[in-house]
Amino acid sequence: MRDQLRVLKHGLIASWIMFSAFQTWKTWTFMWLSRLLIQACFYALIGRMLGSQQQVDYLLIGNLVAIMAIDATVVILLTVGERHSGTLSLMVAAPASHLTVYLGRGLVNLGSGVAASTTAFVVLPPLFGVRLPWPEAGLVPLMIFVVGLSCYCYGTCVASFVLGFPSARWLALNLSYLVLMTFCGVNVPTSFWPDWLRAVTSVLPMTHGLAAIRAFIAEGPATTVLAQLGLEVCVGAVWFAVAAVSFDRMVRRGRRDGTIEFGG
Repeated sequence: MRDQLRVLKHGLIASWIMFSAFQTWKTWTFMWLSRLLIQACFYALIGRMLGSQQQVDYLLIGNLVAIMAIDATVVILLTVGERHSGTLSLMVAAPASHLTVYLGRGLVNLGSGVAASTTAFVVLPPLFGVRLPWPEAGLVPLMIFVVGLSCYCYGTCVASFVLGFPSARWLALNLSYLVLMTFCGVNVPTSFWPDWLRAVTSVLPMTHGLAAIRAFIAEGPATTVLAQLGLEVCVGAVWFAVAAVSFDRMVRRGRRDGTIEFGG
């Protein structure tokens, strides 16, 4: 366990150095954060054009949580990038499990997502007349973090399948978070979809976490909120387990046939 934590810590440090090499507080605020805020405003304005405050509330809350999913799934680029740059074999040699090494690569982006989504929750609802139950709403960032962890495990799992096709990493990233935004209750209630598709969405991250946040903001029963958060944790754990198995198979196959050095 000590080796696992040490490798995770150094992976986090390395990811922070890479992140800070490309982002300053100015570029993060005025380029990345502003882009995410504008996206959320776009959907909220659709609700306003429909003349329904209820639609504004629904669309804005959904897209504020979706900000977290966009940042969390960036782990797909970071993980697949290791193989593209030819450093995968060095990471596999780390004194920890392969999954620990990869998880540490995107933790900074997970923090970025929590910061961006929380900022959006503070700034945008007053602009669109969305009422939040303050001071209880101060717990929303914790729920966003739970959603982020689940989405991060999902992104790591997707990355484990895309490792063999590094050139497809951008396609995988865009499809991954667009699937969540489309089917997990961000802009359209999950009840809109047919039963078979609703069953699929129940095993996707963000579905239950977003439902918990919506119930909390609507001051629904605490049992409902906690039950949905518990389901979100379970979904994240399943994606984590699948990622662990997939990474292990990829590394074993790469060692056996020599393709672990592949950087195409």
